[in-house]
Amino acid sequence: MSMNAVNSGPPDPENKRASVAGGGGPPYDNDMDRRLTVLETRFDTILPTLATKADLVELRLDLERMFFNLQAKLNDDINKLSNEMHKLRAEVHASLMSMAKWCIGIAITVILGVVSQGIYLNKQITDQSAHLSKQIADQSAHLNKQIADLAARLPPAGAPAAAAPHRPSAAELASASPPQGGTIAAPR
Repeated sequence: MSMNAVNSGPPDPENKRASVAGGGGPPYDNDMDRRLTVLETRFDTILPTLATKADLVELRLDLERMFFNLQAKLNDDINKLSNEMHKLRAEVHASLMSMAKWCIGIAITVILGVVSQGIYLNKQITDQSAHLSKQIADQSAHLNKQIADLAARLPPAGAPAAAAPHRPSAAELASASPPQGGTIAAPR
C-alpha cells in the first residue's frame, strides 16, 4: 500500500466505538488513528533523509573546496594557454623576421644585379665609344692624307694650266694606302 493511500472520505457507519476511557472528548475515530500512524511513518522515513545544519555546513565546505579546486584548475589552464600564446607569438615573430630577412636579401640581390648589369653595359658602351672614336680618328687621318695627296697633285693657283695632271682612279686611290684592319672602308 502506498503512503498516499489513506482513506480521507467519510467514516464507516459500522465502525463507531465508544469514547476512550469514558472521557468527555469526541468519540474515538479509527480512521484518524490509522491516518496518524501513516503520517508518523512518513515522518519517520523522511526525517532521517533531511539535511541538518551540520550537513549543510559540510555541503558548503565541499562546494567551496570544489570551487577552489575548479578555480585553481582554471588558473592553471589559463597559465598554460598564456604560455602557449607566448610561444606561438614568439614563433610567429621569428617566422616574420626570417621572412623579412629573406625578402630583404632577395631585394638586395636584385638591386645588385641591376646595378652590376648597368655598370657592365656602361663599360661596354664606353669601350665601343672609344673604339668607334679611334676608328673615326683613323678614317679622318686617312681622308686628310688623301686630300693632302690630291692637293699636292693639283697645280698651284694662278699657274698656267699645263696638261691635265693624271687623275688616279678610285681603285688606285683605294690601293694607295689601305685602311687599318677592322676599320670601315670608304664605299667604292
